[in-house]
Amino acid sequence: MDMGEVESKISEALRTVKVVDPHVHLNAAKPGASTLADVVLYHHVWIELVSSGMGQREVTQAGLPQELADPQMDPLERVNRVLPHLPKIRNTTVGMLLGWLLTDLYGCRGYIDKSNMEELAATVARTASDPRWPEHLFAEICGIEQAITVEPWKGKRFERIISADERFHMLNIAEGKVRPREKLEEMGALLGREIRASADYADFIGKLVDDPTHSSSVFIGAWMPAYMTDELADDANVTRIIEKAREGKSLSRVELGSVSYYGMDHCLEELRKTPIRTIQLIVGAEVLLPHRSITEWEGCFTAAVARLACKFEDFRFNLSTASDLYTQDIGILAKHIPNISVAGYWWHTLYPFYIRKSLETRLDMVPASKIIAFFSDAYHCEWCWPKLRLVKQILGEILVDRVRKGWYDLDTALSIVPTIFHDAPKAIYGL
Repeated sequence: MDMGEVESKISEALRTVKVVDPHVHLNAAKPGASTLADVVLYHHVWIELVSSGMGQREVTQAGLPQELADPQMDPLERVNRVLPHLPKIRNTTVGMLLGWLLTDLYGCRGYIDKSNMEELAATVARTASDPRWPEHLFAEICGIEQAITVEPWKGKRFERIISADERFHMLNIAEGKVRPREKLEEMGALLGREIRASADYADFIGKLVDDPTHSSSVFIGAWMPAYMTDELADDANVTRIIEKAREGKSLSRVELGSVSYYGMDHCLEELRKTPIRTIQLIVGAEVLLPHRSITEWEGCFTAAVARLACKFEDFRFNLSTASDLYTQDIGILAKHIPNISVAGYWWHTLYPFYIRKSLETRLDMVPASKIIAFFSDAYHCEWCWPKLRLVKQILGEILVDRVRKGWYDLDTALSIVPTIFHDAPKAIYGL
């Protein structure tokens, strides 16, 4: 077949495919941006600007991303302050995606600057006030049939968004921003008593699972540490580790990882009492103060997840990672273990080189029915579009190349598109 015809057919399949986005942070009552600042200062943009030299508190009083704390500043003034710094990130993928968003969705001519800022702000305000905008963006621009949000909301739900529960990051007693003793105190406050032993920790997990607020959740999400391990994950050792943490003593990564494994093991046992059977696990990032994320990798994580999946074969485990070092690891997990699948490119892997590497690796070793091509991780629905555009472009190039090489025939290439954008996520998440 003529390669021009191959490119055309694959391009059309990608253009028209229906998409399921299984991880967003959208407010289901109001999924769209309210102001230009909401769009321009998405935390992926903000952190690059801070890294390039913009002051930590230049556009937010708390020195934190707008998604974590109210900036307490006028939105247009925030955009005005950021204009001198935006040219510094034109070379990055995030800078490129921002440009695509402003051009494709709002008709921005050229890059945003003082000459078009107010006009652009007015355009965003008009779309924000249009109740038809989210449906137009999801259905007509992105082709997103459903998106699963991990954020709570109040009010009427936008019909294309369904809910999940990501509070189970609290299975960990260590985070980059919080010490183990402080974390145990936080857990104890929610439990209603101090956590002094493994039995208290198990009761805390039971209370999390019993919380009726996630009764309609499609999945339970957990941000697990790379050092999760079953090495010391028994009652006696977990009690000993908790005692050390309460005394403010230093804990090894094995000790911390063992508590996380113990917590996930107990969580899954408790979840067997509920209809929930999909677990979304993300790994490979640690956030340091004030809000500076780094990648992390430990070899023990792969074995820990494999043991959990083999023990809890009635659950589906969907994995994504912020560290490229896990690309092969989680691909092999999905190849060999029936109830493990792979999804998207989380945080530090959502860049063209790593997207291509992830897709190539997964297409090489994992059945297409266990590959989810995309999740946006978007906090406002406008950011779904440029990320989706990027992933589609890269997948199209891969599929055309594989047909050209004779690795796939055209029918195989075309069948992959709806499978990994739509059919696989619907099946894996039980939609």
